[in-house]
Amino acid sequence: MKKIILVCNAGMSTGMLAEKIEAASDHTLEVKAYSEAEYKDYLKDVSLVLIGPQIRFLKPQIQDAVDVPVEAISPMKYGIMDGKGVYEDIKKLIGE
Repeated sequence: MKKIILVCNAGMSTGMLAEKIEAASDHTLEVKAYSEAEYKDYLKDVSLVLIGPQIRFLKPQIQDAVDVPVEAISPMKYGIMDGKGVYEDIKKLIGE
């Protein structure tokens, strides 16, 4: 099972999106949400880091801190909590 983390300001609304992505993947992915202040504590075995649109300006800093791909979540998909759409994006990014 691949592990994906979502990073945002506080991890609250992103936590709801993480649940929807996990469900859309039929639980073939482990998806967790963390705040920008804590995500570094949860990088073990992570395949991909997705960042919330509200902190996409931090993408270069986050990329420098991790050894896996980092991508920003589409603001449209984030806004409507489109777990299936984000899951489709993840499949393209990690070759699922």
